[in-house]
Amino acid sequence: MHRKGEGMKVYGYLRVSTETQAEKGYGLDAQRAEILKYAAANGIEIAEVFTDAGISGAVSDTADDTEAISKRAGLLELLAALDEGDSVLVLNTSRLWRSDNAKVLIRRELMKRHAHIISIEQPKYDIYAKDPNDRLIAGIIELLDEWERLSIALKLARGRTVKAKRGDKPAGVCPYGYQYTEDKKAVIIDEHEAALVRFMYTEGQRGRTLGQIADALNAQGLTTRQGKQWSRGGVQGILRNPFYTGVLMHQKKPIKGNHEAIISKIQFGKVGAQLDKRRK
Repeated sequence: MHRKGEGMKVYGYLRVSTETQAEKGYGLDAQRAEILKYAAANGIEIAEVFTDAGISGAVSDTADDTEAISKRAGLLELLAALDEGDSVLVLNTSRLWRSDNAKVLIRRELMKRHAHIISIEQPKYDIYAKDPNDRLIAGIIELLDEWERLSIALKLARGRTVKAKRGDKPAGVCPYGYQYTEDKKAVIIDEHEAALVRFMYTEGQRGRTLGQIADALNAQGLTTRQGKQWSRGGVQGILRNPFYTGVLMHQKKPIKGNHEAIISKIQFGKVGAQLDKRRK
């Protein structure tokens, strides 16, 4: 007999994929009757019953029903409704899956929620029982998931490289002093922030220390983009960034950018020399 913990729910699931199954006694009405009968006999309150009455359209529900999973609205709604520790009551696990691939995919979603399956025709069935075949297929699917993540990462990296080679900022937040255009396709100067950048470089070229420049900004009530006080590290990050000279750094290589420079390369070099001198 199934005993569920307090607050945990039991959901029913019915599925008929072909007319043949309905003719052989697996129809929705027959499944519903068996589920209600079992629930009444075991003191189970069914929170809701989800139904898939076959799949229409281009995807046929064949023995290998993996790609048909996305077409099963009832199953998707069931998985979305499940909370931690809930259970699914079915006439037979074949109502949930028929192919090994579909079995692994659905089991993984159920196990993520620590859910359980109550199969009327398979009273000893345990979703958490170890099965070598399941582990093999699960391992293959995990490798495919990893391959898909890698493919996405490669696609994004390729896109960043192409943008950088064109002289466009690949991605991420614009350096202080710049902002994206509304369509996010170009980088333009933010005049208010750029004024502070020029002030930092001017003071750096005069030999002021990082701390002195940060103190001067803070004394005027000028803050970072996040509304915080300037620090030595924040100032140094700006004074060491060649982006302000119109140069992009991609994979540690300088590329002429399409954005407008805020300071000259000569001034950047002089400020860098001052910082190096103080560091030594």
